Amino acid sequence: MIEKIKKIIEKRHFWRTVGFDELSELYISQMLRSLSSSLVGLFVPIYLYKLGHSVMAICGMFVVWFLVRPLWSYVSARIIGRFGPKHAIALSVMAQIIYLSFVLTIQTVGWPLWIVGIIGSFCYSLYMMAFEVDFSKIKHSTHGGKELSYMQMFERIGAILGPVIGGLVATFIDPRFTIGLAIVTLCGSLVPIFMSAETVRQNQLIIVKGFPWKRHRRDMYVGAAFALENVVSVTVWPLFLGIFVLRENTYATLGILAAVSTVTTFVAVFAIGKMIDNNKGLRLLSIGVVLNGILHFVRPLATLPVHALAINVADEPLTAMYRMPFLKGRYDAADSVPGYRIVYFMLLELFIAAANILFWGLLTVIAMMISDRAVFQAAFIIGGIMSFLITQQRFAALKVTRS
Repeated sequence: MIEKIKKIIEKRHFWRTVGFDELSELYISQMLRSLSSSLVGLFVPIYLYKLGHSVMAICGMFVVWFLVRPLWSYVSARIIGRFGPKHAIALSVMAQIIYLSFVLTIQTVGWPLWIVGIIGSFCYSLYMMAFEVDFSKIKHSTHGGKELSYMQMFERIGAILGPVIGGLVATFIDPRFTIGLAIVTLCGSLVPIFMSAETVRQNQLIIVKGFPWKRHRRDMYVGAAFALENVVSVTVWPLFLGIFVLRENTYATLGILAAVSTVTTFVAVFAIGKMIDNNKGLRLLSIGVVLNGILHFVRPLATLPVHALAINVADEPLTAMYRMPFLKGRYDAADSVPGYRIVYFMLLELFIAAANILFWGLLTVIAMMISDRAVFQAAFIIGGIMSFLITQQRFAALKVTRS
């Protein structure tokens, strides 16, 4: 009798069961990917700086990084449409291994930074688009907040372990060993996602004509602000700390700071997910982005490791407060355009690229004409403004909280 009931339930909730399995695989894959990225992600710009590349040169590399992003976004969309997001993720891992190999040998071979930027741009563009297409397809709209919280929690497990391991290895052995370890972990992240079939129909054509632009143009503008604010937090802030604040044992200290601050919000993530599903996402987002914007203006005042720790500890829960509802709204927006899911994320990438070209171009000019410290001061001001702009979102999934 019990077996008959079970079979009936499975038939009625087939997609829910399948989705959970696929989400579980994606959770584990994302944890390993996060571990790999956090092993080196915080440290690559600092590593380049310590090799003798100037702040202006590093900013210039990111200008190239985003100049080629529109091309890579279209290529990524074609790959995802042709082979599906899981196969695209696999290709992005291979591309990232090539990128990390270039970083690994930059000192001995002398690769120009613009080549590193072009390769890095492709692997990150392909991965982010493929991941967002995959997750937006298999998540459930009724409890997407809870699923996002699980994703964030698994991602944070990797984000806690990665900086500590990477920082200690880079400090006491060699940064190149950290890159090698990241490559091995990247390969491991592919195993879980291929335990099930592709979630998206393959052999899709990428057709922009007919996309409801008027309805989603605000998504693109605000999405660019959201991504640029993240760049300031994830890329610019660690580089600032590595140059001006953490002068001794830079890699190890930065890794421990990142891990400790991530632990502080680990439990909060699940509670935030439940609040999003209880129609409180808009309130969380509004509070989070305003406080986060103010925090950006405080960043240039950090002069000691304890200041960096305080800012990091404050930043993590604030980021979760606005990031999770924002992503929930964006994934539901992508769901609302059947047949244009890949196009939605491709267009979003174009706006993100445009915003970053202006941002890194401005920082390059400031580094050339004023000083390195002025570069970071300008970046944090822009980060604060971008954080405030996130409040201009109008995602339908979050509008129910206004009633």
